[in-house]
Amino acid sequence: MFPYYFIRFSGPLLLVLVGLKILSGYALVGKMDNPSWLSRLHQNQTFDLILLFVFIFHACYGLRLFLIDLGMMKQENFLFWAFTIISAGLFVLSYFYFF
Repeated sequence: MFPYYFIRFSGPLLLVLVGLKILSGYALVGKMDNPSWLSRLHQNQTFDLILLFVFIFHACYGLRLFLIDLGMMKQENFLFWAFTIISAGLFVLSYFYFF
């Protein structure tokens, strides 16, 4: 049940986080009145890690939900742990590659 609720809450959260990332990019290059907190947000590594974490887990749990809805896999508990491990592995690999 956790992945179901995670997808429902992380979708709108992703919209907000990606919107802030785009807005902060505009502030950084001077297309806005350049609020300093917005420019600092674009260069904040913690913000990028949160965005990356939410994106990867949202995508993998969405794929899990897609497989369950199509009836391809009936083992929800196995899929939860498999996609959690895959997501964590992708997050760690992405962390070392991008940061």
